[in-house]
Amino acid sequence: MKTRKKKTISIKRIAFVPDLQVPFHSEPMVNSMARFLAKWKPHRTIQIGDEIDLPQLRNGANVLEEAMGNIDDDRAWTQEILEQLGVTDVVGSNHGARVYKSLMNRLPAFTKLPEMAYHRFMGYDKMGIAYHPQGVGFAPGWIAIHGDTAPLSNKPGQSALNSALRAGKSVVQGHTHRLGLSSHSEAYKGNYGRILWGVEVGNMVDLTSPGMGYTRGYANWQPGFVVGYLEGSRFYPVLVPMNPDGSFVFEGKRYR
Repeated sequence: MKTRKKKTISIKRIAFVPDLQVPFHSEPMVNSMARFLAKWKPHRTIQIGDEIDLPQLRNGANVLEEAMGNIDDDRAWTQEILEQLGVTDVVGSNHGARVYKSLMNRLPAFTKLPEMAYHRFMGYDKMGIAYHPQGVGFAPGWIAIHGDTAPLSNKPGQSALNSALRAGKSVVQGHTHRLGLSSHSEAYKGNYGRILWGVEVGNMVDLTSPGMGYTRGYANWQPGFVVGYLEGSRFYPVLVPMNPDGSFVFEGKRYR
């Protein structure tokens, strides 16, 4: 009698790093996530954008403000954190676009220099990090985007669902600093059609930092991040809420 061989099920782990906005990130949260990822060992780690804040280049900044701080220090710090988290991919975002917009306003000729392309400016090409200006597909029917181009909602998960309804694909996104999941399904005569998911990945910023001063200490934001499991063509997202001190629980284990 022949015995049937059991099919090996391959499940890949994917992690999503939320908005950091270095140098206004939360070091306890970053360090805690880094320790977790070192044990969880994702196959892919996607940073969802706004990895660096670039406050000097915000809209309306004048020449004096652009000279404040040290962009090189902030860039080096960002590179260090992305390496610490094992990031493999970075998604384009509105804060990263500040480099291009500032050049267009001040020195448009510099936009033609290849070294000023964002992924080269940030050194991602040398770090082996893939940069995706318009977002990236990471599973069948799923895309990761920053989320700054779709209508926003103050309800966690709803902004990502707005993006999903526009794209016709399930979406994992940042930008809102909220942690949430929402969905929309279609069915006819008892049969499921398309099911869209919208996932927002939270944030790991320091709400007390100068860069978050515009919130005046209040924000409908939730610290945390998202991981997920890719089994064949199906992706299963898992939201991981964090405490302000960086602690969280995942699969019955506490991390800090």
